[in-house]
Amino acid sequence: MIGNHHYSTWGLKDSGEDITNDIIDIATNATSFIVAAGYNFSFRHAGMMFFNELTHKANNGIPVILIVPPHLAGQYNPQPKLINYCIANNIGVILNKSNHSKWLLTENDLYYGSSNFTPTSWRDRVEVVTIHRHRKIFMNWKRATILDFRLFIQREIADINNKRRNMHLYPGLIPLTVNTWNNIKPLIRRLNPSIEKVKETLENYETVELSLYFVIEQWFIQANQEGIEIIYSMSYEILEIINNICEYAYANIYNESIKNDEIQNKEVIDNYNNLHDKFIEVIDQQILTVEKLGNMKQRRSGLYEKNVGLINV
Repeated sequence: MIGNHHYSTWGLKDSGEDITNDIIDIATNATSFIVAAGYNFSFRHAGMMFFNELTHKANNGIPVILIVPPHLAGQYNPQPKLINYCIANNIGVILNKSNHSKWLLTENDLYYGSSNFTPTSWRDRVEVVTIHRHRKIFMNWKRATILDFRLFIQREIADINNKRRNMHLYPGLIPLTVNTWNNIKPLIRRLNPSIEKVKETLENYETVELSLYFVIEQWFIQANQEGIEIIYSMSYEILEIINNICEYAYANIYNESIKNDEIQNKEVIDNYNNLHDKFIEVIDQQILTVEKLGNMKQRRSGLYEKNVGLINV
């Protein structure tokens, strides 16, 4: 990387080049606010040091917000664990199903780049990294940079408040979930000799993923903690089998290097359709399970109410 560690540093972080202390120092130096956006966080080793610093700041009156997607990529970070940990420790959480950005902003410093908030990314992986210590550089640059990120944060908070005002428009969490999951089924297509349905399945993946995340967001807004954890677990199982279908399809049926319009290999057809059968079985079972949740009291989540209070601060 190039630059000056007193002001700004940027460029490629090579494998073995460690930015752990730089990231933790940004949180440590904050005195007014901390906002972190990411796609993967770790509660292990240096990742726990980072969360300990966020918790310390939050418990001492410094507002802290995390902006994350409804599903985290990390093996050790199921989403309910992150949500519960953060809100229990006075850290606000904003779920954004489109978020794939990684950055850390305080009134003094800014990190943005490709690195996740994990020790592996900070230490072992090659990443693109930019660290600006804007408390020490030109004021007009500082204002413009913070404003760019702050406007995004303000839009996220406005969106949360808008969702709260419009919650009564939804016909209820359970019908909403059942309808959304039923609408996913025709987007994951079965394979006949033509590969067009498989191509459609791969093209529909992002729509399906965002639909599953939408359901999680709505339960986070409206349901209690038990309901959130149940829906997250079921959504994860649905997404896992869809991932298996798409990975098999891309490896064996259709990708940029495959030109055939039909698949003649019966084993490939059977393997794909067996995965598709499993998908239908899983999603139908989850829909039945959701419908049985009708007897569960859907009181407003105290967890969410606390979270909204933290975000408003």
